[in-house]
Amino acid sequence: MKTRTQQALHNSFSTISIFFLRLIFEFINRLLFLRFLGVYYLGLNGIFTSILGTLSLAELGIGTSITFALYKPIAESKTRKIVAYMRLYRAIYRVIAFIILLLGLAVLPFLPTILQESSLTTEVISIYLLFLMNSVMGYLLFSYKQSLLVAYRENYVISWMNFGIIIVSSLIQWIVLFTTQSYLLVRTLILLTTLVSNLLISYLVDKRHPLNDEEIEPLTPSEKSSLKKNVFGNLAGSIAGAVVFSTDNILMSTFISVATVGLYSNYTIITGSLNSFLSQLMGSQRSTVGNLVHTSDGEKVYQMFKRYNFLNFAIAFLFSLSIVILIQPFIMLWLGKEYLLSSRIVALLSVYTFVQMYRYAGFVFYNAYGLYWESRHKPIAEAVLNLTLSLLFLAVFKWGIEGILLGTICSTLLTNTWFEPYIIFKYGLKRPITEFVWTNVKQWGLFFGVLGLIHWLNTLLVLPYGLLPWLCAATLTVLALSSIIFLVYNKNEEFKWWWQLLTSRFAKLIRK
Repeated sequence: MKTRTQQALHNSFSTISIFFLRLIFEFINRLLFLRFLGVYYLGLNGIFTSILGTLSLAELGIGTSITFALYKPIAESKTRKIVAYMRLYRAIYRVIAFIILLLGLAVLPFLPTILQESSLTTEVISIYLLFLMNSVMGYLLFSYKQSLLVAYRENYVISWMNFGIIIVSSLIQWIVLFTTQSYLLVRTLILLTTLVSNLLISYLVDKRHPLNDEEIEPLTPSEKSSLKKNVFGNLAGSIAGAVVFSTDNILMSTFISVATVGLYSNYTIITGSLNSFLSQLMGSQRSTVGNLVHTSDGEKVYQMFKRYNFLNFAIAFLFSLSIVILIQPFIMLWLGKEYLLSSRIVALLSVYTFVQMYRYAGFVFYNAYGLYWESRHKPIAEAVLNLTLSLLFLAVFKWGIEGILLGTICSTLLTNTWFEPYIIFKYGLKRPITEFVWTNVKQWGLFFGVLGLIHWLNTLLVLPYGLLPWLCAATLTVLALSSIIFLVYNKNEEFKWWWQLLTSRFAKLIRK
C-alpha cells in the first residue's frame, strides 16, 4: 500500500502530466472551432456553459460535504458506514438531476433576452437542450462515485481515465467539424462522452472498492447533523461560486454581445487552464490533508499548511505574471491579430488570476477541516458584492469587460482574501493568524511590485512575432520570475523544504 506522501506525489505527477497534454488538445479544439464555426458559436458555448454552471446550484455542495464525511470512516476502515454515505449520495443526486432539468427548461423563455435576439432558431434551442441533457446526465448516472476515489486519495485514476476519453472524443469531434461544420453533432458527441465517462467511472470504482454486497451501518444523529451543517454551509459557497464565476458570460452577452463572449473566452481558456492546473494540483492533495487532519497533531498539520501555502503562492506568482508578458503575442501566434483584446484587460486578467489562484491551498485545509458551516455567511456577502459591483461598472460606468473583471477582483479582495484564512486559523488550525497575515502582506507586495515593473517594461518593449521568439520569451520569463522567487525566499523554511524534496526526487530519478 502506498504511503500518504507517495499518493500525494502520484496525484501531483498525474495532474501536471495531464495538464500539459490536455492543454494541447484544448488549443487545437479552439483553433478548429473558430476556423469551422466562428466566434458566435464560441460565444454560445461560453454562455450556455455559464447558465448550466449557475443551475448547478441545485447540487448544494452535497459532493464536497460527503467527500469530507468519507475521510473518517475510510481512515477507520468502516466499510458499512461508507456504504451508507454512498447510497445517500446516489439518492440525492437523482433528485438533483430532476431539479436541474426543470430549472433548465424554465430558463428557455429568457434565452432571447440573454442572447440579445428577437427569437431563437431551432438550432440554438437544440444546442441548449443538449447542454442541459449533458448536465442532467452527469448527476443522473454514476458521477457521484468519483467522490469515493477522491476520498481514497486516488484522484489520478479519474484524471488519466478522463484524459483518455478526451483524446478519443476530441479526435472524433475534429473529424465531424472538418466534414460537417455542425455544432449540433459536436454537442451530441459530448453527450455520448459524458455517458461513456460515467459508465467507466462506475466500473472502476466497483472494481477497486466493491461495496454492493456490504450491509449499511445507519448514520448516527451526530453524523446526520454534521452532514446537514456542511451541506447548508456549502450551499452558500455554491451560490457565491455561481454568481462570481458563472454570471460573467451572461452579463457580457446581455450588456455587450455574444461575439464578445467568444473573444474573451480565447483568453479565459488560457487563464482558466492555468487556474484549473493549480486548483487540481492543490485539490489532488485534499484527501491526503484530510487523512493528516484526522491522524496527526496540530503542529504537523500547521507545518504542512505553510508548505502548501508557499507552493501555492509561488505557482500563482509565476502563472499570473507570465500572462501579462506572454498572452498577447501567444493569441496573435495562435489565432491572429483580429482576436486581440486591450492591454488593460490583460493586466486585469493577471490580477484576477492571482486573486483566484492564491486561495487554493487554503481550500485544501478548508475542506479537510469541513469548515463550511463556520463560513456560511461569507459567500453570500461575496456574491452580493460581486453582482452589485459588476453591474455598477458594466451598466452605469460602461467599462465593459474591464468592469466585470474589476467587480470580481474587488469582491474577492473585500471578502475571501482575509475571511477564509481567518476561519482556517480560528476553527481548523486553532492558532493565532498574526504570522500568516505578515506572510500574506509580503507575498501580495511582491506580486504587485513585479506587476508594476512588468507593466512599465511592456510600454518600452515589443516582443517579436513568431513561434521561436515566443518560446525564447517564455523561457526567459519563467527563468526571471523563478529567480525573483529564489532571491527573495531562498532562506525561507518552506522554500528550503520544497527545494530539498524536489532535488532529492530528481537525484533518485537520475540514479535509476
